[in-house]
Amino acid sequence: MHARELTAAGLRDERTAEAYLCCGRYLARRNSAAYPAARSLMPPGKRPYWDAILAFSTYVDDLIDDSSQPTGQRLSRYDAYVQEFLALLEGAGDRRSLPEMARDRTGWQLALAFHHFVRTWDIPEESVRRFLTTIRTDLWVTEYPQYADLAEYIDGVCGQGTLWGNALLEPRSDAAAGLAVAASFGLQLTDYLRDLSEDLADGRLYLPLEELRAFGLTRESVEQAARDRRMTPPLRELVEFQTDRARRCFAEAADWWRLVHPSARELPRTYVRLGRGSLEQIRWSGHDIFHTPLRARLACATASCAGFAAGYFRAAAGRRAAGRRRSAPGPAPAEHPRTQGAPRPGRG
Repeated sequence: MHARELTAAGLRDERTAEAYLCCGRYLARRNSAAYPAARSLMPPGKRPYWDAILAFSTYVDDLIDDSSQPTGQRLSRYDAYVQEFLALLEGAGDRRSLPEMARDRTGWQLALAFHHFVRTWDIPEESVRRFLTTIRTDLWVTEYPQYADLAEYIDGVCGQGTLWGNALLEPRSDAAAGLAVAASFGLQLTDYLRDLSEDLADGRLYLPLEELRAFGLTRESVEQAARDRRMTPPLRELVEFQTDRARRCFAEAADWWRLVHPSARELPRTYVRLGRGSLEQIRWSGHDIFHTPLRARLACATASCAGFAAGYFRAAAGRRAAGRRRSAPGPAPAEHPRTQGAPRPGRG
């Protein structure tokens, strides 16, 4: 994270700025290729806030998934951290009065930055609580009886985070929220298919049991297919059914980018395009999620790189054009109060 990004975001308080810098360092250590690529599509003044969303969400997920600790210890540590974060959110505590965060400098800094983001961008506390409550179920829920159960989980864990990002994009219509959630569903459903073997190895199945039965499958038969890395006709039909569902989600989300501030449009447009490309790779593979032909991988990679490059250059060109408009003589163009990511008066 650069100083100019903190300045553009209006983050002048030293303690708050350091918390946001910690978010960037934490995400860099996680070594996700998607992290720097995605943030480059955002205006500089939005990037620190984007970091806070991703860092906090990733941190609590890491607490849940820390396989080096027994489930009971993970649950205790997670509950302690969440309880103290909520106390911070409610203004009922600081680091001196929160023992779990006092022991964990990184956890404290990420909580501080995310708390600042929530207050600055008017994120409903209920949305944050729903995310924290839903992701906690990963400690004991390993399958979902019906699609409605899975949809509730996706909405809690993924949909809420997407809504936070949507707020950061400054939506121009209330309809943007629904399209943002549709995009998150498309991405998650696609990932559940691509990561089926890995999820099963972790003891989790994200294909509804009711739909397995509808295609003549059981959890055991899917686990056997994953171990053998062999598609069966019923499993192939189920994968095709699930890809059709994800495709409908992406179709619903197609215009999300049109409903946000022009300076932030490339992130949602690129996310939906890349999600569709990943889904198409499954189709190009004949709905075989265990083996992807080289030509399908190359086609998907080429399309993804081209789509991201186009989005990056459009975003950069838009920022240059906005800079020229601001420096032109005459009255400055009217802007949304938080177009550059600066907090509103009184938010710190």
